[in-house]
Formats: sequence, structure tokens, C-alpha cells
Amino acid sequence: MRLTKLELHGFKSFADPTVLQFDHGVTAIVGPNGCGKSNVSDAVRWVLGEQRARLLRGAKMEEVIFQGSSARRAVNIAEVSLHFANDDGGLPVPFKEVVITRRLSRSGESEYLLNRAPCRLRDIHDLVRGTGLGADSGVVIESRMIDALLSDRPDDRRELFEEAAGVGLYRDRRRSTERSLEQTSADLERLDDLITEVTTQVRSLARQRKRAERHDEIMTRRFAVDLTLASREMSAWHDELAQLDERVVSLRARLPEAHDTQATTEREREGAYAARGDAEQTRGDRTRGAADYRESAMTLQGQIAVAEERHRNALERLGRAEQERSEGMAHGARVVADFEAAQSEEQALDAALRESGAERQRAVGEEEASRGTVAQSREQMARSDRAVRELQDALRRLELELEAADRELADVVQRSETLRQEHAALADAQRVASTTHAAAEAALAESDRDSIVADGALAEAQRAAAAAHEAEAGARMAARRVEEEHTALAGKVDGLEALERERVGLAPAAARLLRDRAQFGDGAIIGPLTDFIGADPATAAQVERFLGATAHAVIVRDAEVAERIRRWHSNTNPGALLLLPLDAAALRDATEPEALAALVQSEGAASAWVRALLGHVRPLDNGAAFVDARGAVWLPGTGASAGPLRRRAELVALRVEVAAVDSRRAAATATIAAAQDTLGVAERSVTSARETATLAHGQRELAARRRGETERAGQQAARTLADAVSLSAQLNGRRDELTARVGEGAGRLQEATTAISAAGAKLAETQSAVAASEQRLDLAREARSASQVAFAQAEARRVVAGERRERLAREREFASSKLASLQLELLNLSTDDAELASEMATWKTELDSRNLSLSEAEAALAAAEAAVRAADTALTEADQRLDATRRTASALSEDLHHAELRHTELSGRRAAIRERLETEWRRPLDDLFATYVPVDADDASLRAEAEALRAQVESLGLVNPLAIEEHTEEQRRLELLDAQRSDITQARESLQQAIREIDVTAREMFLKTFDEVRTHFRHIFLTLFGGGECDLRLENPDAPLDCDIEIHASPRGKKTQRIHLLSSGERALVALSLLFGIFLTKPSPFCLLDEVDAPLDDANVGRFVRMLNEFKKHTQFIVITHNPRTTTEASDAVYGVTMQEPGVSSLVSVRMRGPAVDSTEPGAAA
Repeated sequence: MRLTKLELHGFKSFADPTVLQFDHGVTAIVGPNGCGKSNVSDAVRWVLGEQRARLLRGAKMEEVIFQGSSARRAVNIAEVSLHFANDDGGLPVPFKEVVITRRLSRSGESEYLLNRAPCRLRDIHDLVRGTGLGADSGVVIESRMIDALLSDRPDDRRELFEEAAGVGLYRDRRRSTERSLEQTSADLERLDDLITEVTTQVRSLARQRKRAERHDEIMTRRFAVDLTLASREMSAWHDELAQLDERVVSLRARLPEAHDTQATTEREREGAYAARGDAEQTRGDRTRGAADYRESAMTLQGQIAVAEERHRNALERLGRAEQERSEGMAHGARVVADFEAAQSEEQALDAALRESGAERQRAVGEEEASRGTVAQSREQMARSDRAVRELQDALRRLELELEAADRELADVVQRSETLRQEHAALADAQRVASTTHAAAEAALAESDRDSIVADGALAEAQRAAAAAHEAEAGARMAARRVEEEHTALAGKVDGLEALERERVGLAPAAARLLRDRAQFGDGAIIGPLTDFIGADPATAAQVERFLGATAHAVIVRDAEVAERIRRWHSNTNPGALLLLPLDAAALRDATEPEALAALVQSEGAASAWVRALLGHVRPLDNGAAFVDARGAVWLPGTGASAGPLRRRAELVALRVEVAAVDSRRAAATATIAAAQDTLGVAERSVTSARETATLAHGQRELAARRRGETERAGQQAARTLADAVSLSAQLNGRRDELTARVGEGAGRLQEATTAISAAGAKLAETQSAVAASEQRLDLAREARSASQVAFAQAEARRVVAGERRERLAREREFASSKLASLQLELLNLSTDDAELASEMATWKTELDSRNLSLSEAEAALAAAEAAVRAADTALTEADQRLDATRRTASALSEDLHHAELRHTELSGRRAAIRERLETEWRRPLDDLFATYVPVDADDASLRAEAEALRAQVESLGLVNPLAIEEHTEEQRRLELLDAQRSDITQARESLQQAIREIDVTAREMFLKTFDEVRTHFRHIFLTLFGGGECDLRLENPDAPLDCDIEIHASPRGKKTQRIHLLSSGERALVALSLLFGIFLTKPSPFCLLDEVDAPLDDANVGRFVRMLNEFKKHTQFIVITHNPRTTTEASDAVYGVTMQEPGVSSLVSVRMRGPAVDSTEPGAAA
């Protein structure tokens, strides 16, 4: 499989469709700075699926589309295609040629195509997996990758190794598993929180359950007490209710008699009231009669006054009406004269309007006739114009077809000549390929034998190195255990020393005395008793157990100091304190042989007090009891905690252990050094054997590649020769066809030219006729407009005259109607005046009569007033008798009401007790009395107990009646959550195990790839430098996935040193060696080098060229370079990238190897 062609269209500066053809060997791409050379490497990386715009030297992916220039507009689509020859089936598709295409539009739509068929990016990745292709593979080697290898950032260097090893997938799986582990841990934490919450709820419900059970006990006792009290109260009310029933019956019997007497009195009172009402009615009737006479007289007086006022107004209106009638008659005469003049004027204007209408109709007819003529002429001109345009379009198409046929004919002739020249070269190449293939077969057999011998030596060296590495790892593990033990002991020692410095465990009073020791003078306070006692841990525990609080005693110089401390103690009161003056212990007895004092070491002046306290005390049962010289036995118990003496003894023992561990650590370090020396010798042996094996395998792979290449070259030459013969025959037939088309097209072109000339003449005639018709139409339109204006003016004058005649007619009618109205009004005024005088005489006579009737009515009203006063007196007496009977009946009713009220009260209390008991206990009262057990106690005790029980219920507070069921349910829920927690814990352990397995797999893959890269690196380093030493090392071999990778290189004649101390050219060669080592570890069909030779001088460029010449036999190279030596010495073909048009890249290609050196025009492919 190899790269045959790269097509670009609209990608960055390649605005036009551009094709780069690639053959075996090295293809160089050259050009000035800024011409777009590196856009070719960006295109290769982009079409293989690169998704990071930063690596394409952009901020966003849309920037890869041509943005336009000063002379060109931007394009909307960028498209790049890679063509591969799949003759060897390297790609798992049944095609001899595979085309991978990527397309991006400005709208953001992106698509991938495989052999012009749409597909997904994942399909592309699946297709090229295992072939060395891909956006993250080493198919493109750039100068920035050299910087990454030489930088101080280990992550950049590691990224290249991880891409070659393919551990990125495992890192992604690890991240995914870690995210799942984090989620599982979070779920576990939430579940723990939920379990804690539910546990709290279960505890709360347990308490509620106990409260509910206690509540049930109290309510059972309260039920018996309440029912006993209720039974006794209801029995006590039974007799009183019987008495109340008898009294109610008696009162109800007396109450009707009282009501009868009250009713008789009320009837008498009603009679008196009725009599008074009759008298009152009579008085009212007479009062109303007198008022009617008075009101009628006053009404007649008012009517007479109004009639007199109306008579005066009628006389005034009669005078005004006479004057208005005279004025109206004069105005009517003037209006009649004006109306007759307006009628004459309107008749004259009607005649003029009819004449103008006839003239307008004639002008409109002439205009319509002219418009029809113009429309016909224009339609004829349009038909002629369309015919001319159609003939011109046909002529242009014929010209274009003829030009295309001419170009294609010239191209066919040129291609036929080229094929004829290549045919002989292809026949020679086929013969050479057969001879070379036989030689390659023999070389391959020899390389196979060398590889087998080298592999055996390498396996033996690797077994020795594995044993040495295992010994070194065991030594490291032993040293690590010793170091961990030392660290633990040192931590304990540091902790105990800190406690000792802080006097932790010393009695508070003793500690405060030591802090304030300066105020008592130098040497006054010697120190704590425990500072002067030394013992092993077991003895220290016995001494502390015996001494108890005495172990916190403080030794002072003499009794005088003790006295001063006593005064200080009285003032500060720090707590219990024991003082031991040295002068008081000067005459103590000697120590017995088996006493505690003989088991400890005492120092200085405090020894006397040690003998005094411990000299006559012997331990029993390993310190479980003590006996003194008097025979007294002290049993301290087992509750004593470790004190300062025991802590100091433990500190001494720990320091001894630390010293022993230090000795073991030194021995382990020496063991590691010896193991490392052995491992170094073994690794060097492995390295030497691996280099030999690698060289043998390289030779074998080189021979196999040569054999394959020669075989493919022969097959390719045969196919190409057959294709050339077939294509030559096709081109000859196409040339004859194109010659015939050119002749036929010339004849058709002449006919089209003649037809266009005739159509043009006809179109000119039609245009002249249209112009004449339009001129006549303009004259007719002007005449029609003038007649319309005259008609409109006449019509306006006629309308004005008609409106004036109508207005005068309305004024004449109004004057006539107004005169008639005034005449009628004068007649009505005279008649009304006569009628009003007659009515006034009648009203005055009637007024005198009504005044006489009013005097008689007032006399009858006085008699009625006297009758009303007599009826009032009789009614008052009846009311007094009625009040007395009512009081008697009310007293009886009140007594009855009180009796009934008491009866109702007792019945209500009994009903309330029933309701309260039935409501509280939720059962009928009869059922409650049937089920309760009476309590044998007096009423006062029962009421006190009922109150106490009620208080206990209230003290319990709110009781959850469902607490028992809820507690059972929550307990089951807690058990379910515990089971879920167990499942999630197991899931977390499974995820942790998966992470460990992923780490093991990734580690193995990385180490395998690292070894292969190191082998290739050494081989290429020797090729570039012609000698020297180089190596790759892991900073921490135990953690290869996380440690730094160190590069060591020593060119020939120099000592081993880091690459940072080499010159810039040497560093670039070292980086190139490593990059090619990575590339060979994960090879691809081709390799694109983007200005990687820029930092090299002439000598190093020569080495670089030699390396390309060596590897180009097996790998197809595309080199973007500025170096002319690389171009001339290593390149088989050269593309020159230029910007003849600013902002737009174009190509010029030259073939450097082959039958002849040829060149093509810009934009064409080699």
C-alpha cells in the first residue's frame, strides 16, 4: 500500500483544485516562506481525522477554508482527498484504489467519504487501524515534535511514546473506569448518608414506639378511671332529675290558667284600643277635610295669579308677531326673483355640458385605436428580439463546443505521444524487475539464518537480565521494608520526645511549678522524681503502679525551699503537689537486695529519695502487688495508665531498636548496589544481543521488503504496460471522433451567423414601426386629456348653478311657511286671551264658596279632638290591668324555665359525658360500661388519679400511633440499604480490580514499545552519526507509565552526556533518530517530514540525506524543506509551491529521477 495522490480544493491557501502525484522514493515540496508549503502537511493531518484546530495552526476548524484574497472571494467548502494504491490489500476493502475524502462547509457541516461514498469518521479510523495511519500517528513529523522531544516538559516527550505504544485507549478506559469508580464511591457515600439517616430514623421510631406503648398503658388505666367517675356522677344526678320532672309537671298545669286571665284582660284592652282608634280615625278624617278645603282655596288663588301673568305675556307676543309678518313678506319677494334667475342660468349650462361630453367621447375613441396599434407593433418587435437572442445563444454554444473539442484534441495528441515514449521504458523496467527479484530471494534466505542465531543469543541474555532484575527488585523490596520500619520507629521516637519535652502526663501542679521555677532561684527546684530514675519498661511499669501519684513528686533542694513553695501553693492553688527535700532524705536506710530500688538506676542527689521510697518494697506476681518491710501489702489494681517513667523507658528501648534498624538499612543499601551492578552487566549484555538481533532482523526485513518491492514492481510494470496499450488504442479512437466533430461544428457555426444577420434586419424594421405608432398614440392621448379637462370644467359650473337654484328654492319655501306660521300664531293669541278672561271670573266665584266650607270643617275637628282624649283615658286603665296579669304569668313561666333549664343542664352534662366518652374512646357508652372494670377508690382519689394520668399523657407529647408499624417498615428498609451497600462495595472492588488490570496491560504494551523504540533509535543513531552510543532510560522503571523518559546520547569521540549538552545540530539529529525510531516502531505507508532539516548544517544534512536514501527503499517520504541539498540529493520528484497570485498557492513540479527530467506548468501534477 502506498500514497499515490493528494487532492486539495479550497483548503487554506489552495483555492483552486490542486493535485499532487506521488511515486516511490522521496518527493520534496519547496518554496519561499509563506507560500503555503506547510498547508500540505496540515491537509494530510486534517483528512486523516484531526479534530484539534490548534494543531492545524488555527483557532477554529472553519479557518481551514480559503478565506479569500485581495483579488478573490472566499470559498464555502474545503475538500481534501488522499488516494492509496491498495494492490497488496493493506486496507481491508476490495478495491485496488482507496480514496479517503474529508469535506467541510462554512455552515459547519462536515462529512467523510470513502471512495466517494459518505461514511463516518469511525469508519475511517477502523479502516486505517493497524496501518500506521491516523491523525495521532507518526505519519507527519514536524519541527515542533523535535522541540517536544528536546523540551524540559516530560509530558510532551511521553505523549509521542504513548501514541506509538497505543496506550491512549487504555488511558481513556482507565479514566472512564475511574469516573465510574468516583460515581460508585459517591453513590456509596450517599448510601452511607442515607443509612445514617435511616438509622437515626429507626432510633427515633424506636423511641416513638416505646412512647406509644407507654401511652397505651396509661390510656388503659385512664379508661377505667374515667368510666368509674362517669358512672358515679350519672347515678348521683338520677334523683335530682326525678324531682325536676315533678316540678315541671306542676308548673305546666298552673300556667294555662294564668294565660287565660291574661287573654281576658288583653281582650278588654283591645276593645279600649279599638274605641280610641275609631275616635282617632274620626279626628283624622275631619282634619283631612279641613286641610282639603284649605288647600283648594290656596290652589285657586295661585291659578288666578298665573292667569293674570299669562294675559300680560300674550299681549306682548301679539305685538312682536305683527312686526315679524311684515318683514317676512319683504324677504319672500326678494327670494322669488333670485330663484327665477338661477333657473335660467342652469338651463344654459346644461346645453354646454352636453357639447363637452360628445367631444370627450370622440377623443377617447381615437386614443384606444392608437393604443391597439402600438401593442401590435411592440409584440411583433418582442418576437423578433427573442429570435435574435436565441440565435446568438446557439452561436455561443457552438463556439464553446468547438473550442472544447480543439482543446481535447490537442490533449489527446499530447497524451498519445507520451504513452508511446513510456511504452519502451516500461518494457525495460519489467525485465530489470525480474532480475532483481531473484537476487532478493537469495538475500532473504541468508537473512533468515542470521536472525535465528541472533534471537537465540538475545533470549539467553534476556533470561540472565530477568534473573538479575528479579534479584535487584527483591533487594529493593527488602530495603523498602527496612526503610518503612525505620520510618515507623523514628515517628514513635519523635512523638515520645515531644511528649517528654511538653511534660505530658505530669500532674498539673507539678507542671506549673516547673514553669514557675525561676522565681524560687537557681538550683532551688531540682526536677521531677521520674527524671532521676532509669529502668526497663517492665520495671518502670511496676514502679509507676506502686508509686501512683507519688511518681509526680518534685525534688527540691531543702526544707526552706519547700516552705516557700508551700506559700506559693497557698496563693495559686494549682492542685495536689508532693515535694521531696533533699536534706530530709539524707539518713535513709540502705536498699534491700530484692527491693524495687535495686531494679532501677538512680542518678545524683535524688538517689536517697529513690532508696527511701523503693528500698524496702518488693514486687509480687510481676508487679500485681507489693509488700514492704513491715509486711504491709499494696494492691494497686489494673487501671493505672502509662506515666512519664514508663514513657522514658519506652523511648530508650525505641532508640536501641532504631540503631539496629540503621545497621540493617546500611546492609540493604549495599545489597541493592551489588544487585544493580549485576543488573547493569546483564542489561548491557541484553542490549548488545538485542542490537545484534535487531541488526539481523533489520537485514531480514530489508531483504523481505526488497523481495516484495521487486515482486510488486514487476507486477506494477506489467499492469502499467497493459494499461498503456489499452489507453493508446482509446486515445486514437477519441482523436478521430474529435476531428469529425470539429469539422461539423465549423459548418453549423457559419449557418448560425447568416441566420443572425437576417433576424437583425427584421428587428430594425419592426422597431421603426413601433416608434411611429407610439408617436400617434401620444397625440391622441393629448387630445383626450384636453377634452376631459373642458368637460370637467363645464360639469363643475353646472353643479354650482344647480346647488344655487336648490338653495333659493329652500329659502322661498321657508319664507312662505314662516308667514303662515305667524298668521296662525296671531289668531291663536287672540282666542287664548278671551278664554283666559272667562276662566279668571269663574275661579274668583269658586274661591268665595270654599272659604265658607273651611270654617264649618274646623268646628267639627274640635269636637273630634275631645272624643280622642276620653278614649285615651279608658285605654290607660286597660293597660294597667293587663300588666298585672302578665307579671303573674311571667313568674310562672320563669319558674318553669329554671326547672327546665336545670333539667336540661343535667341532661346536657349527662349527654356531654356520653359524647366525651364515646368520642374519646370511639365506642357507644353502653358498650363502654359493659367492658370497663370499676376502680375501687373514693371520688377524690379517682379525680386526682385522672388528672395525674392526663398530665402523664400530656407530658408524653404528641404520640405517633403508627410508630410500631413505621418502626418495622424502616427496619426492613435499613436492612435493604445494608444489602445495597454490600453490592456497591463489591462493585467498587471490581472497578478497582479493573483499573489494576488496565494498568498491567498498558504497562506491558508501553514497555514492549519502549524496547522496540530504543532498538530502532540506536540503529538510526549509528546511521546518522556513524558511531557513538545512545540509550533511552526510564527514570523510575517500577512506574513506567508515570515516570520521565531520559535520552542519553554520546556521538563518536565524546563521553556519555545528556542531550542538553550537545550542539543544536547534534540535538536535532538525536531527535530525528528518536522520531524515526518511533515511526519504525509503528510504521505507516508514507511519512511526511515538515522542515525537520531546518536546524542542520551541511555535514548533518548529508547524514540526513544518507538516512533518507537508505529508508526510501522501504518507505515513501514527502519532505517539506528549504535545503537545496535535500532537494537535489534525496528527492525523486520536486513540487515548487508559489504564490503568483497573492494569497493563492499554486504548484510547479519537476521529476528528478527517471528517463528524463521534465517539468509541468503551475497547478498541474507530476
